[in-house]
Amino acid sequence: MKIYQIVASLNFGDAIGNDVIAKKHVIEDMGIETEIYAGSVAAKITEPGVFTLDKMPKVNEDDIMIYHMGNGSPINHLVTELNCRRIMFYHNITPYEFFAIDNINSVEGCRRGIEDMHTHMKGKFDAYITASQFSKDDLVRMGYKENLIDVIPIIVPFDDYKQQPDEAMMRKLSDGVTNILFVGRVAPNKKHEDIIRAFAYYKKHVNEKSRLILVGSHDPNGMYYNDIVSYVKKLGVEDVVFPGHISFAEILAIYSKADVFLCMSEHEGFCVPLVEAMTFDVPVIAYNACAVPETLGGASVVVDDKDPVFLSKVINEVVTNEDMRKTIIEAQRKRLEDFQYEKIKDTFQKYLRDFMAKYPPLNNDDSKKNYDKLYDMTEKNLEESGKTMQFSKFALRTMASRQAESTDVTELINSGCSAHEFIEAFFLTFFGTMPSETDFEYWENDEKTRGREAFLRTMLEYARSAETRISGGARMLYSPY
Repeated sequence: MKIYQIVASLNFGDAIGNDVIAKKHVIEDMGIETEIYAGSVAAKITEPGVFTLDKMPKVNEDDIMIYHMGNGSPINHLVTELNCRRIMFYHNITPYEFFAIDNINSVEGCRRGIEDMHTHMKGKFDAYITASQFSKDDLVRMGYKENLIDVIPIIVPFDDYKQQPDEAMMRKLSDGVTNILFVGRVAPNKKHEDIIRAFAYYKKHVNEKSRLILVGSHDPNGMYYNDIVSYVKKLGVEDVVFPGHISFAEILAIYSKADVFLCMSEHEGFCVPLVEAMTFDVPVIAYNACAVPETLGGASVVVDDKDPVFLSKVINEVVTNEDMRKTIIEAQRKRLEDFQYEKIKDTFQKYLRDFMAKYPPLNNDDSKKNYDKLYDMTEKNLEESGKTMQFSKFALRTMASRQAESTDVTELINSGCSAHEFIEAFFLTFFGTMPSETDFEYWENDEKTRGREAFLRTMLEYARSAETRISGGARMLYSPY
């Protein structure tokens, strides 16, 4: 058995990419062979066992696939066809309306992702994981079964943050200036303009010795970053810093010297930088939206108002009020205990063990023997009480082979069964009832007079349009090729 993690793109340093690699290490600690496959892999990623999808081998029934879902991609359809046990980690998808001011490709990517979640992806996985209750609620609203969804926070490898920070950056930021920080991709949902507007007022009217540092990459083909830079110039505010591509050691230095972490984001499925800020004892002020208050867990300052005058007062209080600052930091340290690496690692490993027990791999030969044994035992008991079985072993196997609320009709057609067996299995599987003697007579006669191909085509059309199948939720999979 192998566990494959699949993601549309494995990017260096982003939350999903880091989580995928962290999960790989946790799975390896269980003694299970595991690999990562992605549509594209960032050049900076040197993790062993990471490959592009074109190198992925054929999966087996006893394998497990974990698909990290976060956008629209052709891979969304590819993974649902893999013949193995399937788990989706839903990282949430940013509403596409945010990107209308940035990049049409981003709009389309998010739109397609949301559409796939509402249609094609539903019912194709054995289980689902989200990093927050916010994302779980999102899945439930889309019609996913609540009892199949578990909430497990993103795995944060805290030991990575114990590395030596960049000394030059440490010296640069140790100049007595108040450092206000936000870390996150420069994208419309992060609402950098609201951070900049609040900082502009704070610097002009409250603390002129202040600096805003906005760490994060941006879409070179998008308009949002350029609009934000222009907005800074329009406001005439100085000391707004976009560090651009910097090293991890430099990021550690910036966190170490930050006085406040200011987050105005309006869509997050978890928001790892909040946890990073708490790790460095940086008091967090964040807007009350999406998964942000859930991640903070009541430990930080959560606001419902983005008015720059109000936010400036809040920032000033957090910076200057030592008692308040101490209280926030102590609460954040307590909240961090919920995200400790070993704790989330144990939770994820237990989840995988429970999943493997609940969804054992199906060996076709063994399962047929088990179904036959069950049938024989039941038949014997009925005979002893003067009764007879109302359906065949073949029908029982067909019903038992249903997976993800769907039945592969192609497999049923190619099984070599008789017309009588096909009619029986078809009725039981799609209508939940035994065919009557009249049904058997009608359809067996149809097969004799018109031939098997025409008979099968009519049966498929009958089941496809039947209200009893549709209302019962029985789904058909069919490919004539």
